[in-house]
Amino acid sequence: MNIKAKLASALLATLLLAACGGGLNGTYSDPMGITSYTFQPNGKVEMNAMGASMELKYEVDGNKVKFVLPGGAAQVLTINSDGSISGPGGIKLTKTK
Repeated sequence: MNIKAKLASALLATLLLAACGGGLNGTYSDPMGITSYTFQPNGKVEMNAMGASMELKYEVDGNKVKFVLPGGAAQVLTINSDGSISGPGGIKLTKTK
């Protein structure tokens, strides 16, 4: 398994994001600070977890954030009314920057 696939697996386990308005912008992290996601308004996100990082494209569709992980697995997250985004396992990221 290559590093991108390992990182994608780790991110799936701890995935959460936060959003605002018509797009995402800024850095969002989990309460423990283990993972962070830095969104740019141009549709790119840098995902960081346990010292590894990767850049992906994302899109916002209504209250959903969608992106494709290495290997082709699609990930869909839900933007909550408080601006956070919920992911697998009930994990939640909030805006830190």
